[in-house]
Amino acid sequence: MVIKADSPKTYVLTIDVEIDAGPKWKTSNPASYEGVYTGIEVLQRLCDSYGVKPVYLISPAVMVDQKSVDCLKSLNKSHCELGAHLHGEYIPPMERFPGPDFSGCDPKDMQCEYDKDIEFEKLKNLTNKFFDLFGYAPKSFRAGRFGARGWTLECLERLGYTHDTSVTPFRNWHDIADFSKPSSLSPYYPSKDNICLQGTSTILEVPVSITPNLEWLRPTPRFSDFDQCKRVIDWYETHTTPTVLCSMFHNVELVPNKSPYCKTAEDCHAMLERIEQTFHLLKTRGYRFKTLDQITVDG
Repeated sequence: MVIKADSPKTYVLTIDVEIDAGPKWKTSNPASYEGVYTGIEVLQRLCDSYGVKPVYLISPAVMVDQKSVDCLKSLNKSHCELGAHLHGEYIPPMERFPGPDFSGCDPKDMQCEYDKDIEFEKLKNLTNKFFDLFGYAPKSFRAGRFGARGWTLECLERLGYTHDTSVTPFRNWHDIADFSKPSSLSPYYPSKDNICLQGTSTILEVPVSITPNLEWLRPTPRFSDFDQCKRVIDWYETHTTPTVLCSMFHNVELVPNKSPYCKTAEDCHAMLERIEQTFHLLKTRGYRFKTLDQITVDG
């Protein structure tokens, strides 16, 4: 299938907003938040220059730091969106790391492994915390470690969300969150029995853009260079209608040695160059830049 040249194309950039981390995502020790203080400022400035509207999906480990909250609250909300991102170890009930000091924690939980009532209560507490801090309820969500399931959608519906971006097509995460057989690569309303299938949920699923050979639209060292990002874009334009591209990475990847990926200032600079090359290509091809909560089934 070849998409007509005048078919509308849409791009959404989603950022998992995390506490600073090191190898294998173990949190910094002592806890630090330079990925919020510096990384988001650098990214937002680049996004503004191209009209891209990033979606910052905020982990509970970030919500304990007032300076991080202030930085996020200071963003122009017409230029971005704030949403929620659950790493359940950091929030009740049955939190493994009660905080508020998350120095040296090792988050490994897959959200969909929690009992259903525990998952709902964690999501409820995260949503309430977001409301208390930012003064409104989040509409967009991503599960930590992409660990979403059909029940997750039911929880999100009950809590007033409208959009989810937890599905990573063609990926199977440890036989726990298995998205290897997606029913759609464009936005769809999923089944509350199987998040990979289309169904009757009121939550619009916006899958991360990944091809069948597991190339991501993810401009992160060890994931893809610009040529791979371009291949993903080309593949989606050829194989999907509407073409809705969803890119993701972490804020901490934009600050040296605050993630497992970008160790040096040169690594971060190269990543920013890759991001800008991608923005330029998308703008040249006439993409519409939207926040997640602006996405519809038609893009």
